[in-house]
Amino acid sequence: MKIKIFRTLILLFVLVSSSSAQEKMFKIQFGLNIDSTTEAESVADIYLTKDYLRIENKFIDTSVQISDFKKQIAYILDYSNKNYYVQGLTTEDAVISPEDFQIEFIANASKSIAGYACKKAIIKIPIGTEEEKPFIEVWYTTALPKMYWGEYTYLEKIPGAALSISAYEMEMKAIHVTATAINPTLFEVPKDFEEVEEEAFTFETTELGENRQSYYDEDTELIGVADTSGNAITPAKYSLIHAFIAGYAVVVDGSNHYGLINNDGKEIIPCQYEHLARTEDGLFLFSKNDRYGYMNIHAQVVIPATYAYAREFENGHAVVTTEQGSGVIDSSGKIIIPTKFELIHEFSANTAVISEQDKYYLIDQQGKKISEAYDFLSNGGENLWLNMRSEKYGFIDAKGKQVIPSKYIYAAPFDAGLSLVSENGEDFFYIDTKGKFVQKMDNE
Repeated sequence: MKIKIFRTLILLFVLVSSSSAQEKMFKIQFGLNIDSTTEAESVADIYLTKDYLRIENKFIDTSVQISDFKKQIAYILDYSNKNYYVQGLTTEDAVISPEDFQIEFIANASKSIAGYACKKAIIKIPIGTEEEKPFIEVWYTTALPKMYWGEYTYLEKIPGAALSISAYEMEMKAIHVTATAINPTLFEVPKDFEEVEEEAFTFETTELGENRQSYYDEDTELIGVADTSGNAITPAKYSLIHAFIAGYAVVVDGSNHYGLINNDGKEIIPCQYEHLARTEDGLFLFSKNDRYGYMNIHAQVVIPATYAYAREFENGHAVVTTEQGSGVIDSSGKIIIPTKFELIHEFSANTAVISEQDKYYLIDQQGKKISEAYDFLSNGGENLWLNMRSEKYGFIDAKGKQVIPSKYIYAAPFDAGLSLVSENGEDFFYIDTKGKFVQKMDNE
């Protein structure tokens, strides 16, 4: 059933992994990013130990799942009715067998998420056409063990914990990771809960914002847009509908082509593109015939589709790739950093992170290296860059100068002037942008 496949992709926020430290429990909070707009509040709280996992969903529903990895079973809890049902961590009736998923590990691609150095993998899904198949992008860290269950059994092939999972311009990304003492009751079914039979799959209406919601057609097995009274505004002809933002929503039709509709259901940008994503600066990144460019909301091309790959605009700049290499352009298409580098990871404050032969460097707008070689570099907030050398983290400034020594085995990007760090993996505390101690982290 197509709708179940895409609904599964939308609910990707339940994918994450546990820490290898048996004596600790880790709480991971996930944020939701749709069409480059990030929700600050957590949409899923994850509690992890080596043997157990608890997922508290806060987005489309408020379900709770407890996974027991030793027994290979999961408990799905319904707090409203005080009951639960049991299912396996692997699902025999999954729409697609995990063995059919193809995983490609991307060499030299890395970034920091919640203070962990992550690598990239692409999971290709065996649906769509022979020429074009949808995929899931995963950023994972080998510092934490992997986790898998149910229809996400394919994550067993990922050699680490997934801290970012994205598909169809929706991303679930770890925003906070904290270590606490283990609370065993979080991984137990309440004694007053009654066991019931597992319910069959049913479509759940999704609120799309701006007085719009989705509805499902059993005949086409596709979805459409309706008003809050359930009156259809569009035919059920889409496989995915993103949330409405400022009167518009990105949609994907049954042939996996992207377009844009307005609040009245009219297609402002026809569903004829291989990719379409709203960017932070109001332009839309699109691709056609495997080339990327940018258009405005009226489907007028602003920057022609001449790039082999391109990213969304952030703060007036975007990373683009040609046959000669990667560089940075501004919103007019002017080249800010020449397209000659093997890979540009991030751009901020007129500097960029590149990687060459598994080493990371900070460069200026002329493309000149202004830092030493590091094992890892990523935006550290407060105009600083988080770096790693010999598996220890520190920070450099926008001129490449080391301002906080690389001595931490854990360091998170700065937020509101503070970074959460640890030198031993047991004791966590906050430092300021000068590297000075501020306070210990309170365990929740």
